[in-house]
Amino acid sequence: MAIATPKDVPGQTAEKEFTIHLRNLVDTCFEENQYEAAISVLDEIRSTKYKPFPPHVRQLVYIALYPPQANEDELDDEALRLEPGSPSKILSRRQKNSLAPSSKASAAARDVLMKFVRTNTPGSLARALPSYVEDPNTIPMSAADTEDSYIAREAVRIRRARCCWEIIKEGFIRRDGSALLSSPRKKRARRSTRHTDADDEGWGAEDSLPLASVSEQAWGVLACLLTLFERDETDMEQTVQVRYSPLLLDQIPPSRAERTPRWDIDMPLDVVFYALKQDSETRRSLGVRLFALLINLGSTTLLDFPMFLNAASPRVSGLPASALEALFAALPVTRATAQFKVHLCRHALGGSSTSSKTRPKPQVRARAAPRRRVPDAAADAAAVSQDASTAAHDPGASSVARRYPAMSTSDVLELLTLPSMSDSGPALLAVLFKAELVASYGLLQQQASEGEGEADEKWGAALRDGALVEAVEAAFARGATGEVMDAEDEAYVQKRRAALLAMLSVWQM
Repeated sequence: MAIATPKDVPGQTAEKEFTIHLRNLVDTCFEENQYEAAISVLDEIRSTKYKPFPPHVRQLVYIALYPPQANEDELDDEALRLEPGSPSKILSRRQKNSLAPSSKASAAARDVLMKFVRTNTPGSLARALPSYVEDPNTIPMSAADTEDSYIAREAVRIRRARCCWEIIKEGFIRRDGSALLSSPRKKRARRSTRHTDADDEGWGAEDSLPLASVSEQAWGVLACLLTLFERDETDMEQTVQVRYSPLLLDQIPPSRAERTPRWDIDMPLDVVFYALKQDSETRRSLGVRLFALLINLGSTTLLDFPMFLNAASPRVSGLPASALEALFAALPVTRATAQFKVHLCRHALGGSSTSSKTRPKPQVRARAAPRRRVPDAAADAAAVSQDASTAAHDPGASSVARRYPAMSTSDVLELLTLPSMSDSGPALLAVLFKAELVASYGLLQQQASEGEGEADEKWGAALRDGALVEAVEAAFARGATGEVMDAEDEAYVQKRRAALLAMLSVWQM
């Protein structure tokens, strides 16, 4: 599938390759294991005029990801000092420790990586990152990748990874010098993990444990990646008037059938929802940013939108009510986000199976009794997938922009009357989805009245004749959820009801 790339973006100057002299300045420091000095030199020579040398970027990433010395390592060092041992073993351990980057070097590497992301074009930095797409501009592997220094040899594993989600995953880089790899044919099969060497170091028991989608040392690298993708989608919007990141698309496996949209986004979604479950607000914000990037990508025909909904809906529905509300509030207020929210809420409330011809999946959530479905939703989803396959060969503005499945005011009113989801989770989640459905669909209609998108005439009629107010009153009335709620939850439901009614009254003006 041919993908458009942002070219000749206004305000950007052409970048040249670093000279051999400048490369050698950095390489000399790395060869002498002077990591902090090498990072300092990279910061000094950083410029909008020069593309960063890909092996140097990978070495920065490797150092940034390198785990800090754990307490066990310190105890081992103490044991070697206090207990007699073979001189060769002590020498080997000291040599290994002397080659390992320090915590200070790792912090400096993360800082300079972010500076490069903000200084240079996304495409020049992406050459150093693994992806599922072969970039014709990628510099072939050279001696700088394999021979110059210990860090250069170790950083080659970043080039050999399939995607950036692999390099930030727990266990990708370990202090014992091995890398924990997963079978390419069994994604997410945590029990099939293996590592390349050091099998006698006592790690076998950990192979059966779930691996974190983001290692403790990788949050700074994830922030750099997200900034890179956000800059890329901004450049693309200036070029083709559609906001999405081709570099993010390259991190999703291509479909087997030619000219069909990509669909396998489990790994980035794993990162999103792992981040959303963190205690740190900063880490949760990274999950929101990645989700927003995926939503923007879903606004194009290059990503299978029905499959995106099928993958995201059960994960979103599995969030606690407080986390779901925070996610909806944190996402940017854009047309693409509002469209996604509308279809996500319809999907979560049971109004659409959102199946895809490309690769159908059964809905994970079971229901106590069959429910009415909003008509024509599945047909719309199939039509969208078909539209994507015909447009994939020409990713210009007119063909990449998605035509979303049809949604009407009648559908919104019908979804508001559906029973709660008490068979699959708290009824409070149904309240949240219904409230977000009305708010997001209303936002789309407001934008349509201002010339963005197609307006639904029945929306204005439902506002004027009170049909929407009645539907909201009924859906949020006390006891309407069919589930006994405590006083706090009931108060929250009434708060959302009052907010929606106030919003409707403004729209009626």
